[in-house]
Amino acid sequence: MQNKFYISIIAIIVSSVIGCVNPTEKKDYSNNELLFKSDSLLSLYPDDTELLRSIVSRKIKYADKKDDVMLYKEVLKIDPKNPTANYRLLIDEGMRNHKKDYKNGQWDAIQCFSKAATYIDTLGEPYYWIGKAYEKKDEMDFELPLESYNKSLELYLNEDMRTKASQAIKALKKRKKTYEDFWK
Repeated sequence: MQNKFYISIIAIIVSSVIGCVNPTEKKDYSNNELLFKSDSLLSLYPDDTELLRSIVSRKIKYADKKDDVMLYKEVLKIDPKNPTANYRLLIDEGMRNHKKDYKNGQWDAIQCFSKAATYIDTLGEPYYWIGKAYEKKDEMDFELPLESYNKSLELYLNEDMRTKASQAIKALKKRKKTYEDFWK
């Protein structure tokens, strides 16, 4: 009789433990768990694509909020082809190159911005910065920056960037006219 009692107790304990770690059970994770315990969650549930998407989505939102490129690098560790993370890292690298004063820095910036445009092809931001890099690279080149600015206006830009692109076109056309008038 006593053995049946112990076996029943063990069966109850085993079933409750199994219920606690059931890998097929879906759980709603908090933002903090998705952000800071993602490695543990992914090692426990490596085939859970919904969990992976949730973690990536939360990390990208957090990276956008914090404006932290290291968080985008974390996203690429778990999702190497993620277009948003790749886009943001290339824009950041392009901006660092654009701040350099020499022409090679501008070529590197143009290359980064061009690659970024391939990841999210509906955004005009990379084309705006390509135009800025062309202008910085060669003050006498009017066509390539104008082409880039116009392309940026054909795509999505927030209002601030749209205003900047329009002003850049206006200023560049004015400078071009001044140059042409000077050599008449």
